[in-house]
Amino acid sequence: MALAAFAIFAALIVYSYLAYPVLLWILAALFGRASRADESHTPSVSILIPAFNEEACIGRKIENTLALDYPREQLEILVASESDDGTDAIVRGFDKDGVRLLASAVRRGKVSNLQRAIPSSRGEILLLTDANAMIRPDALRKIVRHFADPRIGSVSGRLTYANPGGTAAGESEGLYWGMEQFIKRASSRLFSLPGANGSLFAVRRRCYRPIAEDRGDDFEIPARCIVDGYGSILEPEAISVEEATGGFHEEYRRKVRIINWMLRSALILLGEAVQRGRWWLAFQLLSHKINRWAASFWLVGLFAASLALMDRGPIFQMAVAAQGTFYAVALILLLIDRFAAPLKGWLGVPAYFIVVNAASAVGIVTCLLGREVTWHKTR
Repeated sequence: MALAAFAIFAALIVYSYLAYPVLLWILAALFGRASRADESHTPSVSILIPAFNEEACIGRKIENTLALDYPREQLEILVASESDDGTDAIVRGFDKDGVRLLASAVRRGKVSNLQRAIPSSRGEILLLTDANAMIRPDALRKIVRHFADPRIGSVSGRLTYANPGGTAAGESEGLYWGMEQFIKRASSRLFSLPGANGSLFAVRRRCYRPIAEDRGDDFEIPARCIVDGYGSILEPEAISVEEATGGFHEEYRRKVRIINWMLRSALILLGEAVQRGRWWLAFQLLSHKINRWAASFWLVGLFAASLALMDRGPIFQMAVAAQGTFYAVALILLLIDRFAAPLKGWLGVPAYFIVVNAASAVGIVTCLLGREVTWHKTR
């Protein structure tokens, strides 16, 4: 029994972190395709910026948006705010530039905030972007050119992280995101990117469908395009920049919220994909989303099975030693970061691995228990 458990848990972990990415790239190399992009394509675009107490960055964000290289007459900018600080006053200062403020005194979260704004927008393309994400001037054009292809329903930009403080959490987050780009590029080649970069992504208006406020917009909206028969792709040259997480505690809270919201979406989308015969999307949701999020449980199961098999020989004794050493080092690094001195550089990678998997486990449990996690600012 323990031997079977060891084999199953090890296989699930290897599949999630190694076998699935390799399989995806092989399929992308064999069956991948490109959109019929047109550099001259400039449809009307509505840029929607959700905001909750963003007075520290909202002015810079609007200036950054106004500086985008795109015909101004084809562009509208809306800030959907649930703020109770100085955010709204700063946004009103851009009235003369045509920036519209849609304020609400009731805080209901990011998704509800966006959905309140979208019916007031007019663009053929909806571009969703975070208040703390700074966009390269050419990013909008690079995204919009793909919508000249009627097969495309959603286009995601590429997020990069600025980490001026050199924090270990920030460096680890950047490394993790770089690994994710490997999978995203292959998924994009297959026109099936099930989830976008929330700081910068666009959707064709006719493909947009409202979702519940306790679910993940940047995951579910692009995935629904795939369910409806449209392509969802990545534009790696459309770059947004955010400041990396300041510490492991902030990253833990952010990941708990993300998994809590996205698991709800993944389970619903999985059912719809099966019902509509979108078998490839169902395979992606099971392989990369649900199995990856559940990796924390597989890791615990693998360690328990290894302990139960220690008397079977040196292979399992080495497995216990390797896992135990890794977890001990990670916990020591977390304690050092918390109580002694902040970790720097890649020294925090083991700690980040533990934090992310712990957050995934909590996110899954809270979701299954029906507990909603509120939209918090972490940067």
